[in-house]
Amino acid sequence: MKSSFLERLLERADRVGHGEIQSQIARLAHDKGFLETIFNTLQEGVLVVDGEGKITYRNQAAGRLLGLPESGELGGWTLARSLRGIDWREALQENRSSSGTIEVNYPEARILNYYLVPLEKSGRLGGLYVAIFHDVTRDRNEAKSAVEAGRVEALTLLAAGVAHELGNPLNSLHLHLQIMAKDVAGLVDDSAKKIRDSIGTCQQEIRRLDGLITQFLRAIRPQPVKKTLEDSLAVLEEALLPLEIELKDRGILLEKQMGPSTPRVPMDREQMKQAIYNVVRNAMQAAGEQGLISIHVRREGDFWVFECRDNGSGISPDDLPHLGTPFFTTRKEGSGLGLMIVQRIAREHGGSVQITTREGKGSTVKIFIPIYEKRVHLLAETSGVDAEVTSV
Repeated sequence: MKSSFLERLLERADRVGHGEIQSQIARLAHDKGFLETIFNTLQEGVLVVDGEGKITYRNQAAGRLLGLPESGELGGWTLARSLRGIDWREALQENRSSSGTIEVNYPEARILNYYLVPLEKSGRLGGLYVAIFHDVTRDRNEAKSAVEAGRVEALTLLAAGVAHELGNPLNSLHLHLQIMAKDVAGLVDDSAKKIRDSIGTCQQEIRRLDGLITQFLRAIRPQPVKKTLEDSLAVLEEALLPLEIELKDRGILLEKQMGPSTPRVPMDREQMKQAIYNVVRNAMQAAGEQGLISIHVRREGDFWVFECRDNGSGISPDDLPHLGTPFFTTRKEGSGLGLMIVQRIAREHGGSVQITTREGKGSTVKIFIPIYEKRVHLLAETSGVDAEVTSV
């Protein structure tokens, strides 16, 4: 049935003047441009294909999602050329609506939902179809991340429970070893010395396990942050104090450089000392005997920056993305929890951690902590209008 506006106009062509025909054609051209503008603003990709899968029209989103050439350069471009894995010719011959999900790797890796709808239901091979593509990559990734986060949380809670339960038998073992040490303290023969050495080794391993459990629980348990305005230099000196003897024994040179102005910073004093201690401790392990560690404390914009640089062997590019992951470590005796704790402390202070490294040249760790805290206060109502002001 001929029902389109253009067909009706052609039927009346011998009864209308040239001026009216030009006017109507101009109107059609305007409407076509208007519709194309609308199609090109859509985020969904829209294709029009014939029964053999040849693309006769595409909007800009389809070109972006599927890596198609410009409309004027489509030529004999087909759906199968851009989207493999589906028998498009068979789907088009069935002359019915269909839908599904497909992965594409070009021009970017994406996951697309597609809908294929016939524009004509005449059953002819040459009928036209519209194919609509919706990018669901972000939704899929978010759903996957949510599932993984749930698994991690469940495993974390389980691990925390196990770690907590291990503490009781370790304490019992430690007490019994102390009793055994007292019992053999008065003996002087060789066998007693061997027993004392074994007891000492066991006590040392228990202390190591207890420290590992303490670090693990500290890393995963949410710690309330109690911020007060602190002298950042005093916090730094207190954090470095427990390391002074080891630095001296290992011959590690520690250089400290302070910026021209070191402001008082809102921070949780104990947690920040823990973060600095962990960073410098890692640097000592990386620098090794007779190594060099440089510490620079300064202000950068609205942030207080603690920078620690070592002259160690650096970190492999393959390992860099995994830093801060629980129990990932590049050292034989490391646990991978120290940096995780640093990241958590910085995050809970509203700051961040930045790590840069060069193989064979050493690594640099920076902690950024905001100097100011922003609070929103509601002023008293005036003239029926509520006003907000941000104080710094």
